[in-house]
Amino acid sequence: MLTMLVVDDELYALKGITRGIDWSDLPIGAILEAESVAEARRHIERQAVDLLISDIEMPEANGLELLRYIREASPQTLTVFLTGHARFEYAQEALHMGCFDYVLKPIDHDVLKGIVARAIEEVLRRREQADFEKKLEDYRRQWVSQLPILVDRFWRELLEGRIGLSAERLDREFAQLDIPLTAEKGRLLPVLLSVEQWDVELDSRDESIMEYALRKAAAETILGERPGTVVQDPGEYSLGLLYLGESDAPDRQALLERCRQFVQACHAYFHCRVSCYLGDSVRLGELPAAVERLLRLERSNVTVSQTVIDAAVEGGESPGGQPVALPSFLEWGILLDNGRQDELVRAIEAATDQFAREAAGRETLELFRYGLLHLLYQAAFRAGVSVYEALDPPDLADTQAVRSPQALKAWAVRSVRKCAEALQDKTRDSSAIVAKVQSFIQDNLQKELNRDDIARSVFRNPAYVSRLFRKETGLSLTDYIAQSRIERAKRLLAETNDKISHIAEDLGYVHFSYFAKLFKKMTGLTPQEYRKKHQIMR
Repeated sequence: MLTMLVVDDELYALKGITRGIDWSDLPIGAILEAESVAEARRHIERQAVDLLISDIEMPEANGLELLRYIREASPQTLTVFLTGHARFEYAQEALHMGCFDYVLKPIDHDVLKGIVARAIEEVLRRREQADFEKKLEDYRRQWVSQLPILVDRFWRELLEGRIGLSAERLDREFAQLDIPLTAEKGRLLPVLLSVEQWDVELDSRDESIMEYALRKAAAETILGERPGTVVQDPGEYSLGLLYLGESDAPDRQALLERCRQFVQACHAYFHCRVSCYLGDSVRLGELPAAVERLLRLERSNVTVSQTVIDAAVEGGESPGGQPVALPSFLEWGILLDNGRQDELVRAIEAATDQFAREAAGRETLELFRYGLLHLLYQAAFRAGVSVYEALDPPDLADTQAVRSPQALKAWAVRSVRKCAEALQDKTRDSSAIVAKVQSFIQDNLQKELNRDDIARSVFRNPAYVSRLFRKETGLSLTDYIAQSRIERAKRLLAETNDKISHIAEDLGYVHFSYFAKLFKKMTGLTPQEYRKKHQIMR
């Protein structure tokens, strides 16, 4: 329950809020009253206050001074200000200092109650976020100080085949690491833990910390009081190992129920979606093969999320997964090239939704991912952009995208939008460069222009500028210069009485005969004929 403090130097206004409004349907456990800032400060010093409703204009210290104090002494407190004067500077300063809302008197009691209800929602949201951040910090400290590095390394090296399976060697390792197994009689029951999706944004470091937290939770929930460990495998999955004696026969139904509890806890408390794959008990030498069977189950499960799969029931077979027709990536590439990314996104969503409806197999999802990656590489190449300018390496190498049609949809839409944005930026940059080139040419038509001078004016490579200009305008630099000079000549012939030879010289044509020949080729008239025709028309 929350604590609310109401501050007003007018007694009737104070009582009207604390007693005149029915607060019983809101999670408020205590309502405190204060007739001055000094009295309010004493309340805050004695106990935590979640929500403050305060008048601004009061004798001696005012509400803004109280807010300054709260920012230092009780920053978690949300403040709602009431005032009888619509002074903008008060509102501006109050909002700048972080008050939740600012309301003019007289205020309708239902309106005030609605504001308080919204403030309470914000208080509860902040509490939840603070709790999550505290958990994350606690797990961060545990990850740094308590990670059982040696045990983890032993099992990883055994799964990779880097530890010999001689009884003498294994028994020595077990004794050193305090693992209650023997090479001759020891058995293990593996449980594969697969994180399918995080529901919150985490950087790589915090993701590692949260994965450590998941392993700790798995050890507590799945292993319980049984001896065992949960390790991080090099294949980027977590593996629970129950240590069993020769005659141990764990209750499999109880283990499955523990796995279900773990899956639910991961979603509720760790903001992620996890599935568990329960294997059979095996001897030490059989462990790598048993883990590989679980991995095959995990790879083939693209239809069911947040589930528990019993390998003994599945028998190592793929749970679903049918071949489904793939879309035309060639047509999709045309959409991307033409800037129709919204249409492309709708097509991606429709295709991946179809995969989900038709229970598409892992291979279909992988083929789709590779096809879309090829599309993005080709689109970037055609636009003269490195694909690494459009997409981050984690986007290109995200093998987790094929865990499910939903994960594939999220990855594909994100990648297409990033790529489309990069291509649009490239187009805008290219258009700006071409515009600068055109402006430079127009300003220097009277000079002898060459490709190197033009490229130097925009600080680009000459060959690149030449290719870009032709791509954007359909003309070579030479043709554009000639066309621009003739257009300038046409205007001068029609609007001035300058000698034609002078016009030709001013436009950089040293030989009049060449100018006259080019002019007729491009207009169908000689310069004299063009002037006569257009000056008469004027």
